[in-house]
This record gives sequence, structure tokens and C-alpha cells, in this order.
Amino acid sequence: MILALRLSQWGFTLLVGMVLFINSCVSFHTESQKVERYFKKRQVPVRIHHIDFQGKRSRYIETGLDQDGKLIVFVHGAPGSSNNFFRYLSDPVLLKQARLVAIDRLGYGESDLGQAETSIAIQAEQVRQVVQQYQADTVILVGHSYGGPIVGKCAMDFPEELAAILMLAPVNDPDNEPIFWYSHIGRWKATRWMLPAALKVAADEKFSHAQALAAIAGGWKNISIPVIHIHGRKDSLAPLSNISFSEKNIPPEYLNLLYLENTGHLIPWTDYEIVQGILLDLLGR
Repeated sequence: MILALRLSQWGFTLLVGMVLFINSCVSFHTESQKVERYFKKRQVPVRIHHIDFQGKRSRYIETGLDQDGKLIVFVHGAPGSSNNFFRYLSDPVLLKQARLVAIDRLGYGESDLGQAETSIAIQAEQVRQVVQQYQADTVILVGHSYGGPIVGKCAMDFPEELAAILMLAPVNDPDNEPIFWYSHIGRWKATRWMLPAALKVAADEKFSHAQALAAIAGGWKNISIPVIHIHGRKDSLAPLSNISFSEKNIPPEYLNLLYLENTGHLIPWTDYEIVQGILLDLLGR
């Protein structure tokens, strides 16, 4: 009994220590002043926008200011923020081809931080509002992880405004949405209070994601624009069933699947050159 009590105390102490470490060392938000410094250091002109979306403050970051005809919009996963794509927004090759925009999704960054929006349809409307700020004739959406079904919903709802979508390790399959043990840290009262706002939002999204995916499941078959789905075979966070889901539900004439044998879930970072090359190819079509 005493040993079990001590083990539970040690376990709780370790858990609290891990949570506090994450809270102090991991950033899911870059303040606007730091955003400006990041791009100034790289000599990339940047604009930071705050606009109203359904009564909520929404932020997105913009580079490639001298490009008008082509637009790439990046949508991050959970947790995350626009800073996930700052390398792309400062890429000298991409900057010569398109205007580049990264969004803070609702609940993250400076878009109503800490207030989870679990509706994929509403998240897609946030993306649409950003797209409509421009007059680009070629618009490409990029979504990573949780951002994958969001750009997928955009393709369902306003295809006439888009040229293509690129889904990186998307979590699209409502029947195979794994819940990991550490996901509960964001829900337990004993630990939730310690977490940064972004992790709380990610937990809220995680436990409602299967239902949110089921709500849009019927729309995939109606997609009528090119969809590129890239997935790593070593992805332990987005099961490979998501590949089968795309194959079964997205019309084959619009779907291009790319498998990466030795890649996990972090495709935007680990396979940067592949993603960059696909974007350049899409821009050149």
C-alpha cells in the first residue's frame, strides 16, 4: 500500500513536471513584435492583419507583398499557430511566385486564443474570409494535420475560389481518430489548469474531432478541384487509414496521393523541399 502510494505520488510529480516544462519551454504563439523581428532579420517585408470574424479577433500573417495574382494560404494543425509556416513565408523562391499567408486558427495565436472552435465548417469559413481579402486568380490552400480537413471543407464549400488544396498528414477519417493517453492531460482538472491555452484548445478539438469529421464526411465525394494528399508511412498520429479514407471518398480524377516511406507526422518540417516543390508545381500550372 505504501509503495503504491509513493509510486502514484512520484507519477503525479513527474506528470506535473512534464506539464510545467511544456508550459515554460514550448511556444505555440508568436507575438506580433516577434513576428516583425523574425521577418526583418530575413529582409522579408511582412504585414500582420487583425480582422473580425463572427465577432472574434482573427490574425493572419502576410508576405510576398508584391505578388497579386497567386496566393498560398497555410492552415496549421493542433496545437500550432501561424508560426508553423514562417519558413515558407520567408522562402525566397516562393516569394518570387506568390503572396504567402499563414493563419492563426480560431483558438490559437492571436485568433481568440484559448476559445476552442470545434466546428470544421466554421474554421473553413475563417479561411474563406482571409482568401476573400485578396483578388488572386490562383489560390492554393495548404493544411497540416487538423488543418487538412479544414482545407478539405474549403474545397467542398467554395471550390470556385480555389485552384487546389494540399493536405499534409491530414486527419480526415472519422472512424479512426485515436485518443492517446496524454490527450487526457488537457481534460483532467488536476492538470488542465497548468497547460498553455493552445494545448487546452487542442484537447478540446481532439475529443470532438471524430464528431466534427463525421459532420463533413458526406462532402468529400463532391470535391471538384485537385487535391494532393501527402502522408508518411511512419505517421503514428494520423493513422494510415486516412490514406484509405481519401482513396474511397475523394473522386479519383481529382486526387493525387503521395506516400513518404520514412516520414512521420511532421511533414511541413521534415520534408520541406518536397512540399516546396509541389507548391511551385501547382503555381506553375
